[in-house]
Amino acid sequence: MVRPALFLLALAMLAAVQARASQPAGADESAIRQMNDDYVRAFLACDVARFRGLLAEDFVGVLADGRVIDKAGFLAQAAERPDAQDLRLHDVVIRVYADSALVGAAVTYRRADGKAVRTRYTSVFLRREGRWAIVWVQWTRVTAP
Repeated sequence: MVRPALFLLALAMLAAVQARASQPAGADESAIRQMNDDYVRAFLACDVARFRGLLAEDFVGVLADGRVIDKAGFLAQAAERPDAQDLRLHDVVIRVYADSALVGAAVTYRRADGKAVRTRYTSVFLRREGRWAIVWVQWTRVTAP
C-alpha cells in the first residue's frame, strides 16, 4: 500500500518539475527582476499598496541599524517620504533556485543635506501556490573604504 502511494507521489513531483522546466528558463528571473524594480519604485513613491502586494504575510526585514521589523512595521515606514535623491542600483544579482530566489544589489543615493549614502541589500523571494513574494530583506550600511 505504501509503495503505490510513494510511486504516485513521485509521479506527481516529476510532472510538476517537468511543467516548470517547460517554462522559459528566464521567466522566473524576469519576474523577480520586475518585482525588484517595483520594490525600488514603491520605495521612492511611498506606494504602500504596491508593497502590500510584494511582501509575504510573514515578511521580515532587518534594517541597517540591526532592528527587525515585520510586514506591518515595514508598511508603516514605507508610508514616510524617504530622504533619498538620485537613487541608483549597482551590481544587481538575481539567483533563482526552484521556488526561491535571492536578489542582491548595491545602492547609492544622496540625502537632502547632500550626504552620499551607500548600502547593500539582500532580498529572499519564495514562490508559494504559484506566486512570488518577498519574505526577507536585509539592508547593510557600506562604509567608505
